[in-house]
Amino acid sequence: MRSIRIILCLAGKHLRILSRMRAILAVMLLPGIVLYTVFTFIFAGPAGTVRPFRVAVVDLDDTPQSHQLIDALSKGNVVVIRTEDETPDGKPLTVESARHFIRKKGKFRVALVIPEGYSKAPNTLSGRHHHGVELHHDETQAMEADVVAGLLQMAAGRSLFENIRPTRSLPGSRDGPTDADSAGGQNTLIKIHKQGVAIDRVQIAAKHTFLAGIVPMFLLFSCTGAARGLLDELSSGEIRRLLAAPILPAHILLGQQISAVIMALVQCYVLYIFAWLVFGVTIWNITGGLFVLTFATCLATTSFGMLMASLCRTGEQLDGIGTTVILAMSAVGGSMVPRFIMPPFMQKLGLFTINGWAYDGFIALFRNEGFAGIAPICLVLVLIAAACDIVGSILLARRLRAGPGN
Repeated sequence: MRSIRIILCLAGKHLRILSRMRAILAVMLLPGIVLYTVFTFIFAGPAGTVRPFRVAVVDLDDTPQSHQLIDALSKGNVVVIRTEDETPDGKPLTVESARHFIRKKGKFRVALVIPEGYSKAPNTLSGRHHHGVELHHDETQAMEADVVAGLLQMAAGRSLFENIRPTRSLPGSRDGPTDADSAGGQNTLIKIHKQGVAIDRVQIAAKHTFLAGIVPMFLLFSCTGAARGLLDELSSGEIRRLLAAPILPAHILLGQQISAVIMALVQCYVLYIFAWLVFGVTIWNITGGLFVLTFATCLATTSFGMLMASLCRTGEQLDGIGTTVILAMSAVGGSMVPRFIMPPFMQKLGLFTINGWAYDGFIALFRNEGFAGIAPICLVLVLIAAACDIVGSILLARRLRAGPGN
C-alpha cells in the first residue's frame, strides 16, 4: 500500500505541474480539435455538402441516350459545362477547345467526350458494340479524374435502371455468357478511356503534387527552430547587450531571418534532389521558376517564424501556438488534402495561408506556366513576408522597451 501511495503522489505531482503549463496542454488538446474541425469542413461542409465537380461535356452523339447520361451525371454533384463561356447560349465546346481549357486556362480539370454512335450501345450490357466514352483530364490532378470516373459509373447505372421496364428482366441476368462477358469481363457499366492532357515535362503528376504540399508545411515547422533561437537570445540577455551598439530590433530580427532563409533553402534543395534521384521528379526543367518560388516561400515562412518568436514569451508557448496554427494552415492550405477537393469556401480560406499560395505556385510550375504563372503568387508571398517582418519588429521593440521578464 505504501508503494501505491508513493506512486499516486508522484503521478499527482506531475499532473499538477502539467495543469499549470497551459502551452503544453494546448499542444495536447487543441491540434486534434482543430484538425477534426478542418477535415469535417473539407469533406462534409457546414451543411453536409461537398464541392461539386466541374466537368466539361462534349456530346458528339447528341441523342436521348447521351442526354440521359448527362442528366444522370448532373444529379451526382457534378456541374456540367457545355459551352466555352459557361452560358447557355455560348459557343459549344469541342474536343480541341476542352483540351485547350484544361491545358492552358485551368477552368476545369476533366472533360467528358461522348462519341458518335454511343446510343447504339450505351453500356457494356449492350454487347460488343459498346465503345464507351472518353475522359480527358489534367495529369496534375489525376485523382479528380478517378472520382469523376466513379461518378460516371454511377450515372450510367442510374440511366440503365431508369430504362428498365417492369415487364423486362435485368439485362445480363440470363444463364450463360453474354456479349459483355466475352467482350472483356469488366465489372463496369460503361467503358471509360482516360486520356491525360499532357502538361509539358510532367510525367508522374502525383509525385509532383505531393511535393507541392509537403514543402510549405515542412518549411513552416522548420521555421519554429529559428523562432526558438530568437527566444533563447532574448532569455539569455544577448539581444539586450547587442542593443548597446547602434542596432535596431529590426536588424536583429532580419539577421536571424537571413540565416534561417539560407538554411531553409538548403533543406529544400536536399529534398528536391532526393525527389529527383529517387522518384524522378523533373526539377531541372523548372530550375529558375523553382528557385524563385522556393525563395519566396522561404521568406514567407521564416518571417512567420520571426513573428511567432516576437509574439510568444516562452518556448512552451511557441510550441503550443505554433503547432496548432501550422497544422491548421497546412490542412486548409493543401499540404494534407489537395485543394481541388475542398468546398469553395475552404478553397478561398486557403488563400489566407502561406501553404495555399505556395501550393498553387508549385502546381503552376508543374503545369509549365513559367514565370508568368508564378509571378503574382511570389509577389503575395513576399508581401506576407514583409507584413510579418514589420509586425514582428514592432512587437519585438515593444517587448525590449518593457524591460527584462517581458
